Amino acid sequence: MPGAVRESHIDDDYLMTGTHKGSDNASVLFDRGADFRSNGCIEGLLVKNTTDGSSGTIAAGVLNATEDTLTVTLTGGTGNDWDNGDTYEIYKTGTEDSDISHIYTDRRFGSKVTYDNLIKGYLPDDLDVDHENIHMFGPGQPEKTRKA
Repeated sequence: MPGAVRESHIDDDYLMTGTHKGSDNASVLFDRGADFRSNGCIEGLLVKNTTDGSSGTIAAGVLNATEDTLTVTLTGGTGNDWDNGDTYEIYKTGTEDSDISHIYTDRRFGSKVTYDNLIKGYLPDDLDVDHENIHMFGPGQPEKTRKA
């Protein structure tokens, strides 16, 4: 795409963070007042236990994302469970650093564009109606004459 640079938005910032306030060695994350469901925590989102380095996704099921608790099977850490005082981060997708969306920036003018509103790689405002005619000086100008 001429003149445009792709800008990716990745899931590298958490949706919410907090501290487990339940018992040690728990399989369910408990944080009174976290309002998980109201804050958009749904099944499949990545949850990281930043204290022990483990992570998992919110389990499927109606009661697994309530206002105070989340059911998450943790793996990859030192404890793989929730201990009182463990801190957590919940991401917007099921994996950290996943591509959420992208947008194109037109380097010529600094404007944001999406791929769908380009015509042959150009913004509609920048496209001359006769840009494919190599014998034209510019829009509305007479044609160049060919030398024999």
